Amino acid sequence: MTISSNWSQPPRPRPLSERIDVESFAGGMVQNKAQLPQVRVGKRWYSPAWLFIGLTIVGLLVVVAICQQLRLYDWMKDFIDTYPGTSTSYAPAMDSGFPAWLRWQHLLNAIFMLFIIRAGLQILADHPRLYLNSSSRPGSDWLRLRGPIPADRMDQSNPERVWTAKDDSVALPKWLGIPGIRHSVGLARWWHFGFDLLWLVNGLVFVILLFVTNEWMR
Repeated sequence: MTISSNWSQPPRPRPLSERIDVESFAGGMVQNKAQLPQVRVGKRWYSPAWLFIGLTIVGLLVVVAICQQLRLYDWMKDFIDTYPGTSTSYAPAMDSGFPAWLRWQHLLNAIFMLFIIRAGLQILADHPRLYLNSSSRPGSDWLRLRGPIPADRMDQSNPERVWTAKDDSVALPKWLGIPGIRHSVGLARWWHFGFDLLWLVNGLVFVILLFVTNEWMR
């Protein structure tokens, strides 16, 4: 017996041809952009981006200066002579260079870590606040990527106006976050955990090859 029907299902797009339509994604919500990170000190908020860069440079210069000064003391000279960081008695010196598999695995490690970090930032952008308490109480965040929650949107007795995590999400630049668009935590998690798995496999292969070859002696 043959069953006929006038209803026909539209053809499914091929995986590589699928694209996200930003205009209709998540109900066509406005793509509010993330702000530079702000840190709360007491009751005031500060943007520490340039301060962090300046403190990092100053800190590195101070560390280098301290290390150079320590090298002038006799007790440090004796320590360096006793523990020079090289040895010919425990393992033979290696001068064979780095094999191709080692260089490729370092390259893959950097690529996978880059994707993991970018997807992780995108996950943070879906609720762009960090807390020091388990309740994530509004107003108790210590770091944020957008402005404060509007006071008139925190009334729990008015469900239609209450501020939600979907309202709080922000969009990142596409060069920074994956996929970059607002309220895309599901896609970001797919990228994040997918590259997590590849990164772990790469690390496992790296450890195995270290002991299979003589590279472990380095």
